[in-house]
Amino acid sequence: MRVTTVSPFPFVPKRLEVEGPVFVGGEGEVYFSRCGNFVVKVYHDRALPPEKEELLRRVLALGKNLGEEASFLCWPVALVREIDGWRRIGVVTKRIPRPPFRELVDYIFSPREFKRAVEEGANWLNYLQVAHSIARTVAALHGKGCAHADLHFGNFLVDIRKGLAVLIDLDGLVVPGFLPPQVAGMMPFMAPEVVMGRETPNQRTDRHSLAVLVFHTLLLRNPLQPLVCYAEDPEEDERLGWGKMALFSEHPLDFRNRPERLGIPLFRRGVLSYRMLPPHLQELIERSFLEGLRSPEQRPLAREWERALFFTFFELWRCLRCTQYFPYPYWMPLPLRRCPFCGETVRHPHPVVCSVLERKGQGVLVASKRKIVLGHRFNLVAKMLHGQREDEILGEVQWKEGEGYVFSGVGHWQVVSPCGERRKVEPGERVLLGQNLLLVFGDFALRVEENGL
Repeated sequence: MRVTTVSPFPFVPKRLEVEGPVFVGGEGEVYFSRCGNFVVKVYHDRALPPEKEELLRRVLALGKNLGEEASFLCWPVALVREIDGWRRIGVVTKRIPRPPFRELVDYIFSPREFKRAVEEGANWLNYLQVAHSIARTVAALHGKGCAHADLHFGNFLVDIRKGLAVLIDLDGLVVPGFLPPQVAGMMPFMAPEVVMGRETPNQRTDRHSLAVLVFHTLLLRNPLQPLVCYAEDPEEDERLGWGKMALFSEHPLDFRNRPERLGIPLFRRGVLSYRMLPPHLQELIERSFLEGLRSPEQRPLAREWERALFFTFFELWRCLRCTQYFPYPYWMPLPLRRCPFCGETVRHPHPVVCSVLERKGQGVLVASKRKIVLGHRFNLVAKMLHGQREDEILGEVQWKEGEGYVFSGVGHWQVVSPCGERRKVEPGERVLLGQNLLLVFGDFALRVEENGL
């Protein structure tokens, strides 16, 4: 079939030869171009609102100046004008290569998919990268004043080995006063107020969907999965379970949706708990599913998720038994610090745990909630401190038997002893990482809270 297109972009041909359909859904049919570069979505004529083409034109206009965001937002690049001479309405997007990309659902639907991915060479670190990529994508979209309205695990394509996520189906965006809601979403990812019909999709409901996606990606389950039957009619039961009666699976007082074997290591047929995540992620989850479940204004912003997930990379430890990366549980008593996947206890020498301090106001170093976990041959990199994407190496940590962990800096820095004595350290000089020692790098510092002994 021959598709005639209208596009502001010179790289989109005015005519495309397509094959298919490769998919037929409720909204329309999907085709691939024979050149392999484009996907064409053509809407069913039935019940198509008269303003649909104008709405699509507005969506197209919003994506004219994406820059690097075009790499993770699969924005429409053209409108369909005709197919084989017949007037039709549709959109054209770039085709995301499969492989290496696959739908997110193929990796996170259940622990079974995770175990299969591990057998193929993936690691939980890749899942953390995907979660961060998802949060970054939604944050970029929200930064443009848009809501997606249909965030779920079928609308993200991921390259699991690189930890990359691309958001698709951007033809139904919501912009207050410019683009009205056109879709409601997939029920397990919809905010309860949307399920109950009390609210239409917006950025606050997107924030709920994002929280569900992040939780699902990291812990391989939906945080609100109903385990109680509320009505004999299956559709009504589903509406109640995800809407009026929606409940966080790890609610501290109400156990209705609590999974069996919660907290037991995953590779022992257990269920991962959000308590395996660092405190700053636990806090966002509680804001999302305890405070924010019924109070949308309490839900964390996408930028908060992006930042918290980014800093989680610097709190990871690797299990010597199953080789999975996991957040080192410094917030738990030492005997309880185990791998959440196989249950192996973290062995001696334990890692160094440092808190991050930042200069505020009058130049005073103030402690943040962030931690950095360091082990033998770990590099301290500038982005660990200030969060910018810079790979400047500040120094290296090494374990010396009979001494403990020592730090060798690359440039000039300072060290402050627990009693307050300050001195400059020359490049290459080794400093033993004792308890409460302060390492100062300009406007940032690290305080050694645990030295691994």
